[in-house]
Amino acid sequence: MRTIPKPSLLIINILLVIISTVLIVLHLMQPKAKILYVDNAKVFKSFSMTKELKRNGEKEFNSRKANIDALYSKLESDQLSNSQKQTLMKQFIQEKEELNQFNDFYSSEQSSKIWSRIKSYSAEFSKENNCNIIVGSDSNGIVLFADQSIDVTDKFITYINQKYEGLK
Repeated sequence: MRTIPKPSLLIINILLVIISTVLIVLHLMQPKAKILYVDNAKVFKSFSMTKELKRNGEKEFNSRKANIDALYSKLESDQLSNSQKQTLMKQFIQEKEELNQFNDFYSSEQSSKIWSRIKSYSAEFSKENNCNIIVGSDSNGIVLFADQSIDVTDKFITYINQKYEGLK
């Protein structure tokens, strides 16, 4: 068996210690992931786009509901024949179903658009704040605990509203 001379063994050990030290220092010098937290429900509710689309949806909803209410008032009239009441009842039922469909579709469609916009703004926000990840929670308690020092909900809401309004 061949043995390594002692000076060579000493050099190998020194090189291993140096390499190990360099690797440890490089690992310690790597920036840690910066994680921030937002309350999704508060962000969604406070976003200017949400408020704007809600107002628009309410206008359309109220207009359609006024038509349904007018039909209902006509149905209660004693001056209508049975065939007229049946015709109005069919129209009333159809418009009520359309209102429900509109409400469901509008809510779903607009929520999707709002979340899409929030997500695009969150990417820009994270870059500006040197953040690797933004964790959002909802009322279901997906995030069980978040230290207040990483809660940027209010700052994020201000940011996305300024972006949406063209101020940033």
